[in-house]
Amino acid sequence: MKNAALGLMILLLAASAAPAQIVSFKLAGGLTRIDGGDYNQGLAGLNRYLSDTSTSLQGTFDPLRNGLHFQTEIINWFFPGFGVGLGGGYYRVSRESTVTGRGEASGVAYDFESTYSAKVSVLPFFLNVHALLHPLPNVGIDIFAGPVFSIVQFNFENPLTISQPSTSLTETFTASQTSLGGQAGVGLAVTLFRGVSLVADACYRFGSVSKLQGNWALRGTSDLGSVNLSSSVYDLWLYQETQMATYSRIGFFDEAGPSGAGLSGAHLADISLSGFSVSAGIKLDF
Repeated sequence: MKNAALGLMILLLAASAAPAQIVSFKLAGGLTRIDGGDYNQGLAGLNRYLSDTSTSLQGTFDPLRNGLHFQTEIINWFFPGFGVGLGGGYYRVSRESTVTGRGEASGVAYDFESTYSAKVSVLPFFLNVHALLHPLPNVGIDIFAGPVFSIVQFNFENPLTISQPSTSLTETFTASQTSLGGQAGVGLAVTLFRGVSLVADACYRFGSVSKLQGNWALRGTSDLGSVNLSSSVYDLWLYQETQMATYSRIGFFDEAGPSGAGLSGAHLADISLSGFSVSAGIKLDF
């Protein structure tokens, strides 16, 4: 499937460079939403685990969902109702949430505070086939679809403090990877005057990024001394942890992955980029 998508991208790229009757430049921005995939599944499992094991709890770890995006596209219209567009843009989905609570281990009560700060930054490059309909003289309906190649960076930070034993640690992780997917959508264009239109689009994008290997670090202090651990070859993993129940968990480990009593089903995690976006902007025709 990836080879077919790459072949389609090459054909559309060649078509987008061919001579055209009209060339449009489109600039738009708006809201985007992603599914989140394994990362969000691991957060849901962690929230369940803390709810079941804490004697008191305030807050939840929020999933990666919504963000902002902008994009530009150059469309070659070979016929009044058919064109091929080449474009690119940027979107970012981030979330920071803090959980505080109290737990008990071996009869000793402790307080804890943990903050999850995660960010997905994406540079998408896309090729679209466009079909343009004109139900009214100054109104156009643009139906489009095509492959998307994305450069993705994932950043994570978790400051954690525990009262007993006294512990203050910060875990960080940064990784970059590429993704190949697609998109399809529909747009509305309203002509203001010759060559200038206002546009509004709704688009569904599908794809995911996996094999997120990058730089991991755990630094801080505890009653046992200072902590200074790091690696440049850690990956994001999803696994199941069984205690009173079975919980999905995410974590950062080397190529061997997580192991130990009560752990199972470990696999390299993915972050799903699939989701809807809506945007508004302007289109110039030359």
